[in-house]
Amino acid sequence: MKDAIFDDFIDRLRSESDIVSIVSDYVALKKKGKNYWGCCPFHNEKTPSFSVTPDKGFFYCFGCQSGGNVFNFLMKVESITFFEAVKLLAKKLNIPMPEKEKSPREQARDQEIAKIYQVNELARDFFHSCLTKTNYGKPARDYLTSRGITAECIDFFKLGFAPPFWDKLSSAFSERGITFDILLKSGLCAARTSGDGVYDRFRNRIMFPISDVRGRIVGFGGRVLDDTQPKYLNSPETQVFNKRQVLYGIESAYKPIRDLGKVVIVEGYLDAIMLYTHGIKNVVASLGTAFTPEQARTLLKLNNLNTELLFSYDSDAAGQNATLRALNTVRALGAAIRVVTIPDGKDPDEFIRKHGSAAFEELLAAAQSLLDYQLDQALKSDDYSTVQGKIAVVGKLAPILAEADNAVEINAHITRLSQILAVDESALRSEITKYIVQLKKDKNVKNGKTINIAFLYKQPAPAVVQAERQLIRLMCDDLSLVPYVFAKIFPQEFQGVLQQEIINLIFNAYNMEKNITQAELNTVVNSLSEKANNEFSHIMLMEIQFEDVVKLVDDCIKTIRLAHLTTLYEQHRLMADELERMGDSSFLQELAESQRIKHEISKLHH
Repeated sequence: MKDAIFDDFIDRLRSESDIVSIVSDYVALKKKGKNYWGCCPFHNEKTPSFSVTPDKGFFYCFGCQSGGNVFNFLMKVESITFFEAVKLLAKKLNIPMPEKEKSPREQARDQEIAKIYQVNELARDFFHSCLTKTNYGKPARDYLTSRGITAECIDFFKLGFAPPFWDKLSSAFSERGITFDILLKSGLCAARTSGDGVYDRFRNRIMFPISDVRGRIVGFGGRVLDDTQPKYLNSPETQVFNKRQVLYGIESAYKPIRDLGKVVIVEGYLDAIMLYTHGIKNVVASLGTAFTPEQARTLLKLNNLNTELLFSYDSDAAGQNATLRALNTVRALGAAIRVVTIPDGKDPDEFIRKHGSAAFEELLAAAQSLLDYQLDQALKSDDYSTVQGKIAVVGKLAPILAEADNAVEINAHITRLSQILAVDESALRSEITKYIVQLKKDKNVKNGKTINIAFLYKQPAPAVVQAERQLIRLMCDDLSLVPYVFAKIFPQEFQGVLQQEIINLIFNAYNMEKNITQAELNTVVNSLSEKANNEFSHIMLMEIQFEDVVKLVDDCIKTIRLAHLTTLYEQHRLMADELERMGDSSFLQELAESQRIKHEISKLHH
């Protein structure tokens, strides 16, 4: 959509669309003051907290913090891409899409992808018929019955069976005019090593069709009935199947995930099926492979990046190792993570069949936070009854606690762990501090960044956040203020991560075009991250009362600068104390910097 014609078309759609009218197709809205209010379509609520502002063209939910413009709304409510939202909005407004002539190569690719989806759907029906209507499928039916899978379940998930022959599918499809080329590109067949032709990739396996969130069949997973290896075989990478991005069961689970705000992640197909059929509808499986950042992002986006991820992998050693790998994968994304511990070395499938859904719901309710789980795993890793064991465990605990960011939780854990290990609290704190200071020396903590020590962690004060929001809003309402603010403050002085992203975007747009216009601002806002976009919508819905706009701008700038300098002062002062205590002469540099910052603060107060 970088094409100038399409950019102009998007601007036209945005200017001609009535966001209240569009949203009203999905939400019952009532006018209250300047804005319209209703119950949010993105989470369950009884009291309306979902607001639409017609003059600004934004929506925002004060309950789940979901927000954006008319395109963002359609993307979220319909679970579609930006381009699909553009097409849908154009259709609603009866405005024809601009024709963009595709090259022969692009046309051929589109046709090929359409054929792959089509042949995958035919294969799903072929495998399903083999399971449910032929004698070939009887062993597979018996196996599924033994695992508690009913006929209704088989039909709902369209489970199938690949016959134990080399060419049953390829021969049947060839007779229907499907070319070997498409069978190869879909991953259903592989080329023969000698001679021409193809052979079926999946043979004598229970088949699990894998769909995307829109229900299109993108690939398959196959499970053997005996001890043949590999136990599970997935489709190879194709133009429509990338196992790093796909999650089994997502097409059935995405609405429950959005409604509940959380998702249960399991390893295997049967785990997901069994949980779903027992009423745990917000469940997906990671295809038996390592959980990936792409899969995490897919789930987080379903709930405005606020989806809680509950990992319920097998409780044996392999499952616990897989859990730790998965946690390391998603921790950097800032997701809310909890870990479900299943007793007796069971997997979710076994547990729920034996104990039922109510017992599994209790496990979900008792799921540990990421920090609790990591600390428990560290305690289990060594015998801490010995001095060497204590040293080993503390060596594992220190980096975990040092990287955490909730001071209250960290202090509680330090107290608990000192009792468990019979180690003095101050010794534990000292080890954590050493770890952070080492990070400082390794340049992992740079000037201006928050030093991530438990007792230094501090969220921006509400007054500071309010000042940052007001400053952004005042600039967006009157773009002539942008150069004035640009000359007075740096983006890194904003303490709110989202507010800093927004101010960076505004300043970058100003740098590129000194006479920034409202249309240009509306265009660049689309490049914000989803969370920042939500925050921007919140800011645009704020009510601001003032008599003198310049005075309010100056007051906001002063509040933001003072908070930034005060935080920097505390960081450098405390780091100087720690370095001096450890006998590191670089404490003098930290001390000098803290004094310089203190002088800056005193000047602002006069």
